[in-house]
Amino acid sequence: MSIDLKPRIKQELKLQKTVVLLTLTAIIVTATLMILLNSKSENTFASSDSGNNTVAISIPEVAIMDIESAGSKNISLTVNIPSEAGDKIDLSSAKDSSLWLNYSSVRGKQTEASRKIFTRIVSGAVPKGLRLRVTPMSYAGSGDGTFGDVIRQQGKILNKNDKAIINNIGTCYTGDGAGNGHKLVYALEFRNNQYHKINFDQSSTLTVLYTITDN
Repeated sequence: MSIDLKPRIKQELKLQKTVVLLTLTAIIVTATLMILLNSKSENTFASSDSGNNTVAISIPEVAIMDIESAGSKNISLTVNIPSEAGDKIDLSSAKDSSLWLNYSSVRGKQTEASRKIFTRIVSGAVPKGLRLRVTPMSYAGSGDGTFGDVIRQQGKILNKNDKAIINNIGTCYTGDGAGNGHKLVYALEFRNNQYHKINFDQSSTLTVLYTITDN
């Protein structure tokens, strides 16, 4: 019995050719996709760009203050006559708390780290036998930041020498107008053992100065 192998060999050769063709086709497709992807990637990078600029920020030094009031900044301290014979003159009405100390401050980190406020009489004189005290209250208002501390809760007796009343002012703003900052309470007082020096014709008008300075 004889077997003809030619048809089978032809079939196998045909299959091998088909496999080779499919393999070549797959390689060609893969190569084409890689070329397309590389081309797209190159085009993407080629179309991008960048730029930059500088921004300069300058913060100013700030140290300003003023006196505010809902009414006049000029106040009057009234001394009343005694209600009974044998009593001394009445200073209970010789007070005022209508003024407010406002300030704005931007300090330095290394220098001028904090500020303080001084006050003194620059013109006029308190009548003999009496003294004038000013007492700043603790901060109140709508501002923000590091507000100053009242140096002495009892206030300071005013004369022509600078008296520090607020200390440790940092970067802050108190808010503007009456009701913001530190309320100032003025009060006229008797000097100890000097009642005999009081004269009715010594009425006086004083000018009181406030100054904000670096510590």
